[in-house]
Amino acid sequence: MHQPDLRSPAVVAPDVMSWETAQFLSGSPDRQRLLSHLRETPGSPRDVADALDVAHRSAQRHLSSLVDRDWAEKRDGVYHLTTVGELVAEEHATYLDTLDSIDSLEPFYRHLPDSDHAPDPRLLADADVVVAAPDRPQAPVNHYISALAEFETDHIRMISPVLSRLFHQAHAELVVAGTTHDLVMSVQTARRAKELNAQEFALVIGMDQLRLRCVDGPVGFGLTLGDRRCIVHAYDEDGQLHALVDSTSKDLCAWAETLFERYRTESHPVENATDLDEFD
Repeated sequence: MHQPDLRSPAVVAPDVMSWETAQFLSGSPDRQRLLSHLRETPGSPRDVADALDVAHRSAQRHLSSLVDRDWAEKRDGVYHLTTVGELVAEEHATYLDTLDSIDSLEPFYRHLPDSDHAPDPRLLADADVVVAAPDRPQAPVNHYISALAEFETDHIRMISPVLSRLFHQAHAELVVAGTTHDLVMSVQTARRAKELNAQEFALVIGMDQLRLRCVDGPVGFGLTLGDRRCIVHAYDEDGQLHALVDSTSKDLCAWAETLFERYRTESHPVENATDLDEFD
């Protein structure tokens, strides 16, 4: 049986081809601009040169390179993207939009523990993003308290890395109104609450409206999930709420629900203060 010559340019590993394609686009801003331009407006080399403000020779060279890749074709002197070219242009535009989103959301993402706890930036397109600033350090907290009062649900699921008197007061009003809470936190945080005020801790976890569960490991983010709204919290190294995203996106709420269920599955119920002693 004839064996293919692996040195032949016709036999290239897919990952090598993808990397070479990425290098081809990133190596020239003019190629990126040309691809975007042809996606909207087919044109002749002169049309392209004028639209991109480049030399006619450069425009012709870049058009030829797209033709060589089967990303463009020439019909009656006018260059059009092929189906392959349209797909590449669309994905490249999406890629750039995603990078822009990540950059704009950097104050939020920076304080999440890892990418497993970071929602896809495309899910945050319509989210409210609130970040603490020197002139308004309590902006995320204030937004959270206001948003919580607007939750239309009789069941809230939460993951919390810290104890907060402000959060406690806001949720206490919902508990009194009959809203049930499933709360997951680290056993270290729960023990700290018990040490600060054992009587209050016993009273809180004894409420029918609150179901507390604890995990052995650290919790480095926060999450509040209602029926049709969710808030993801990012805390700084001092345990202060630094940023949050607040959204009614079905896809983001589905992501949040999956993450909550993962933590709930790995947690253990705490029905009285002595249950904390059973953790290692």
